[in-house]
Amino acid sequence: MSGKGELKNIELNEVVLTEVLELPTWLRIKRAGCNRVAIKVPWTRLKSSPVQLFVDEIQVEVELTSDAPVSTGSNPLSSFGESSYGFANRVIEGMSLYVNTVEIRFDSGVFGGSLMLSRLSVESKSPGWQSISDLRYGRIIDSNSNQLLMFKQVTWQLLRIEASAQLEPSQRSNINAPLRLITSNGKSRIAVKKSSIDGSVLGGRIQTILEDILWVATLPQVRSALAFYSHMMKLIKAAPKKRVNNHLSPQMKPSNVAAQQRSSTPNLASKAFRNFDFDQTSYHLYVGKIDLHLCDDVHAVSSGYPKDWDIDSGALQVTLIRLSIDIYPSNVAASDRLNWVRYAAPNQCSTWIQQILKSHYQLLTSRMDSNAQSRFSRIWPQLHSQNCVLRIHDVVVQCVTDANSKRDALFNLFASDRKSKASLPSDQPLIHLEFASFYHPATETMPMPPNATHLLVGPFSFLFDQRTIRWVLYVYEDINNALQSLDAPIEMDYMPKTDVRIDLLMPKIIIPLGDGRGAVRMDSRTPKRVVISMSTVLVTNCESAHSYDSCSFFKSLSSNLIDFIDDTTQLNNLNIDSFRQFIILLNQSQSVVDPSTTREKGEDRFWISTSPIWVDTDRGESSRPTPLLGDVALHALCDISSKQVNIAVQPQCRIRAVLNHFQYIQLTRLLTTISLFIDQLDADQKFFTADRSNGNLSIPIAVLCLIDQIELNIMLARGAIMSPYECRSARNEREQHPSDNSSSIVSGWFFCAIS
Repeated sequence: MSGKGELKNIELNEVVLTEVLELPTWLRIKRAGCNRVAIKVPWTRLKSSPVQLFVDEIQVEVELTSDAPVSTGSNPLSSFGESSYGFANRVIEGMSLYVNTVEIRFDSGVFGGSLMLSRLSVESKSPGWQSISDLRYGRIIDSNSNQLLMFKQVTWQLLRIEASAQLEPSQRSNINAPLRLITSNGKSRIAVKKSSIDGSVLGGRIQTILEDILWVATLPQVRSALAFYSHMMKLIKAAPKKRVNNHLSPQMKPSNVAAQQRSSTPNLASKAFRNFDFDQTSYHLYVGKIDLHLCDDVHAVSSGYPKDWDIDSGALQVTLIRLSIDIYPSNVAASDRLNWVRYAAPNQCSTWIQQILKSHYQLLTSRMDSNAQSRFSRIWPQLHSQNCVLRIHDVVVQCVTDANSKRDALFNLFASDRKSKASLPSDQPLIHLEFASFYHPATETMPMPPNATHLLVGPFSFLFDQRTIRWVLYVYEDINNALQSLDAPIEMDYMPKTDVRIDLLMPKIIIPLGDGRGAVRMDSRTPKRVVISMSTVLVTNCESAHSYDSCSFFKSLSSNLIDFIDDTTQLNNLNIDSFRQFIILLNQSQSVVDPSTTREKGEDRFWISTSPIWVDTDRGESSRPTPLLGDVALHALCDISSKQVNIAVQPQCRIRAVLNHFQYIQLTRLLTTISLFIDQLDADQKFFTADRSNGNLSIPIAVLCLIDQIELNIMLARGAIMSPYECRSARNEREQHPSDNSSSIVSGWFFCAIS
């Protein structure tokens, strides 16, 4: 009875292990074993010291297959009958585990891979996740509610995931890792809530914390990942359905557990227990920093690009700072969310969800009689939701670089506006995204509200970089071609209806104007950027959000507008009937017109409203801006379908613009550049989709802009304008002796109003 023992070369029964772990039918363990296991049992201190288990290496071989699983014929858990929660359970719960290496290899016949964990440890911790010298400090028991909380922490030094596609079966064991993800210094904090009477689990909270993640992926790796996903979906669909084994003991059934929790929760007496208690199961992921590098195929032949392609071995870097993902599988839909982890409630997301639920409740009750309304009002508070919250505190997306890029020419395509963000709370993330789906635990016949998605972004700045946009569209077409060639393509036809709301806070769009040419380039008054700024932008497809004011969303339309639309029948590829019907319904209330009778299947309608927008020009970040467009708010309505996109835009006030000589020159060149850029993108799309079976399916876009009045102020240049034939030295001499400029124009204005 020394308290120490050791075993070597242990082989586990793979069939029993598969059934005990309740793995899905398409996942099967082929072999599992470990080379050395040592155990240390403190017989005299079992209440305060943990039983320590040391494992050298654990190797598991997993097979992905669609064949029927092999069963032992008996339930491995049948020997576990009803028993009370006692001393032996507490000893097992307090056990500590230390593993040098865990390696799980999988093989599916076409793909092979591995998952490796090094220096894995499982230990008991205090409620504050500190090391403890006594096991009793890692458990909180409330005698009044007969519940307990226990805290475990899993740590590892290295996590490596690899996957590859091999042709020969003999080569699949030698993984060349075309897909690889490596993380270091990770940990998972697990808090479990149990019954102190029978040991049944009432809930849990799992928090996985990772430090820095670096992932470099090439386009061939992305194509391999898509092929692996397609192969997995094919196996899962072909695998037999799993039979539900009702082997849980009566005290572990969800109904009894929920009843026990409801009866005991109001009687909580322990202050420490209340401080760390939680009333629902949740899963959390925190990552300090993620560096993603998407690279072009360096071995691609030149024939795979258009003739004017100027991006050699392009690469795009995305940096995510402080990423957090929170999942709540079962949450009361009408709850206040005050018990959510690191969540400030109420906020825009929670308020909007409550508005959706209220609108859905009113819609359903309006179609019921009084008796049905009474029954429905009793079961409505039991509505539950599955929620996922994604938050990113900072995002930096750099412009695409290639082999010829220089360090001083690197710019950010997307980044947070730190100057504007300083006026907001310091803990507000740059991106806040929430998903919510609804269900009722007691009935499946009740009409459920549609899924809800809310995105809040800002403040941020976006740089209109033509090379990056062109390269991103090339990547999109490459991935789209890979999806078209899959054996089991990703199905998007069964996407449920989702209410979407997007809030952009203080967005800023920067459009470079270039340095110009000749005299304009040397003149210090020539702008180099157009900056479009606004306070808020709202985009939503939620009909309940705009049905009450749809008549006022657009101001009264002209009676001859339809005649104008009918005169545009000569436009190619444009469905005039669809656009005409879209214009007719602009001013009609949704309560009068049923959307299902006026829209085609798969058509989405989005309302867009902005705060006042203002446009300036400047010569750089620290230069003084020059006004170009005054404050003007916009309302827009967009109908999106697979055949055509119809857009209507209407300013809410008079458009006022101020234009000087140098702005006019640069804007004229900008319009020419954008026109050429659009033609270039169209040519690229035709080139990359030439080999696709469905060809180039371009969707026509019809835009109607309803402008009431335009006020244009043309300002003449102040001072002399340099001649294109004048050299730089003469320019400098003129600036030093302004009195010699006898022919210079002091200033001038020209006003024009269009109604």
